[in-house]
Amino acid sequence: MRIPRIYLDTPLHAGAVLALPDERFNYLKTVLRLRDGFSVRVFNGQDQEADAVLRLDKRSGQLIVQHCTARSAESPLHIHLLQALGKGEKMDWVVQKAVELGVQRISPIATDRSVVELAGERAERRQQRYRDIAIGACEQCGRNRLPVIDPIQSLDTALGSVTADLRWVLHPATAPVAAPASRPPSAAILIGPEGGFSAEELAAAARAGFQPITFGPRILRTETAPLVALTALQLQFGDF
Repeated sequence: MRIPRIYLDTPLHAGAVLALPDERFNYLKTVLRLRDGFSVRVFNGQDQEADAVLRLDKRSGQLIVQHCTARSAESPLHIHLLQALGKGEKMDWVVQKAVELGVQRISPIATDRSVVELAGERAERRQQRYRDIAIGACEQCGRNRLPVIDPIQSLDTALGSVTADLRWVLHPATAPVAAPASRPPSAAILIGPEGGFSAEELAAAARAGFQPITFGPRILRTETAPLVALTALQLQFGDF
């Protein structure tokens, strides 16, 4: 049986007794049906993980940490994904898969043609949802560091926060371009919504140093494009 992994935002050291939050307790006991004495692996998002033993009561649980190790599963290429909000559960899916593919930062952006419009408390709740999805993806894929999930923001705000060396904006009406000859230390990928970017948005991206690129003759959906781009980057410059 594969040892389950969970995230807890707490220091880890041998002998520590970690109280399980209600949602983690229910997940281990009700969903995974673990019993008292089972092994669990816990990580704290800082490249550290620990093997622990589960102690269960009727309504609460604890983890008794046995030993800790430092282990990183991060890509040598720091990737920043700027993703336009999509309708339905598309953004949820993108966040999950992008985390599995090694992205270190995700900026959800509102664009001129975004179908979804969120602000205030709704935007804050959605950001927390994306963060929870990212945590679950880290638990599944073996990452020990949580990616940064930015608040939902405008395109101009997101563009102003980019510090990456290599910057691509996916745009279907673009001739294929050659990848850089040497590995960049960081990269940013900008993905538009279902209806694509407006001419003004593409101009803003160009001013921010983003180069328009395409992957072949077929138009990719907003939820497909980031996964193709991330895979290409990891194959060329990362750890694939």
